[in-house]
Amino acid sequence: MASGDRPNTARKPPGKKTGKLSQKEQSERFKEAARELEADESGEAFERALKAIAKPASPRGG
Repeated sequence: MASGDRPNTARKPPGKKTGKLSQKEQSERFKEAARELEADESGEAFERALKAIAKPASPRGG
């Protein structure tokens, strides 16, 4: 199979920024993604889910 038979998928789409993001840009993108996903920073959703699936520890009598 000749290499010309396949489309070149390694190229970046036009209009996209090339190169690495600065720490500030990366941080802002992360925060925006977290907002879009409605992330819970308090951990309350995690605690509710954990309580729903985990068995409470049984006290050991002596």
